[in-house]
Formats: sequence, C-alpha cells, structure tokens
Amino acid sequence: MQDKPYPAPPSVLEANEVLTAYRLSWVANFLSGPIYKEIEARHGLSRPEFIVLFNCHHRPGSTARDICLATGRPKNSISRAVLVLARDGRLVQQPNPEDARQKRLVLTAAGEALYAAVIPLFKQREREMLSVLTDEERTSFEVLLAKLALRSDGWAEVF
Repeated sequence: MQDKPYPAPPSVLEANEVLTAYRLSWVANFLSGPIYKEIEARHGLSRPEFIVLFNCHHRPGSTARDICLATGRPKNSISRAVLVLARDGRLVQQPNPEDARQKRLVLTAAGEALYAAVIPLFKQREREMLSVLTDEERTSFEVLLAKLALRSDGWAEVF
C-alpha cells in the first residue's frame, strides 16, 4: 500500500465546535508547507527568507520591522533572513531617512529573479487547493478572504 503524500484531514475538522481559525490554519499549513520544503530544496531559500523576498517584492523599501509587523514573524528570524538575502546579493539595505536605526530593503535583479522562480510553485499549489471549488465558489472565497484580510477596523492589532 502506497503512503498518501499528505494525511487525510482529521475528523475533528468536521465538528461544529471547531474554530474557523483552526480550519484556516490547517488549510494554510498544507497549502504552504510542501512549497517551503520544495523552494528550500530547489533554491536554498528558507521560509523567513521567502517572507522577506515576498514583502520586498510587493512593498519595496519596507524595513525588517515593517515585515515583522505585517507578518507577525519574530524579529530574529526576519533579521537573519535579511542578512542572508543581502549576503547572497538578493537585496540591498538602503539608509532610511525617517529612522537611521532601520534600513530600507530593496530587491536586486537577482532577488527579483528568485521571486519570479518560486512564485509559480505557490500559484500551482493554490490552484490545486482551490480545484475542489466551482468557479463561483472560488470567486466567493477570494472575495470573502480579501474582505477579512483587508479590514481596517483595528481588529488585527500587532501581537
């Protein structure tokens, strides 16, 4: 008998009293976990390094602090990722005129090329995850997820 590549969802996910946050976390872990393993094997890129790469691609000039606040990731792992990416020539640290203690982070051409190489892996995995939904369900899911993620009422305070 061949092992399944991923475990079947625990029956607890079907229980009415299960928190939505638990279900979201479970789906997110199985969406991204295999990809992080693959990009580390293929490109030597760790999860925190990808997080920095992703944030710098979408928000050039972000600081490490900005990335920590946006992602809830620990300062030490983001700082280490910034150092690795800078050492490898994938980003540059520029002076921050607003705060001399912080550096603005900008991807180099090598960083942008790495981003372009790994993002299709995420997109493919996402297509696989969403393939159980109809087009209408997928559209609704994306609208609802965006509505939750883009709230501006202060519910997502930094923790």
